[in-house]
Amino acid sequence: MPLNAPQSLTPDEVYAVVAWLLHQNGILPADAAIDAQTLLAVKMPNRGGFVSDPRPDVLSR
Repeated sequence: MPLNAPQSLTPDEVYAVVAWLLHQNGILPADAAIDAQTLLAVKMPNRGGFVSDPRPDVLSR
């Protein structure tokens, strides 16, 4: 969202920005279409690099 105009982008504009960012990072091809369904299928490069935090004072979600 533009800093001076929060919530001013339509959902389609947000998906377009996300698609552009993913393409710029080599995750999606230039002609990829992104919407609520196809975004769920995107495989992020570091998807296996996350570990849980075993500390008892940290909330797990």
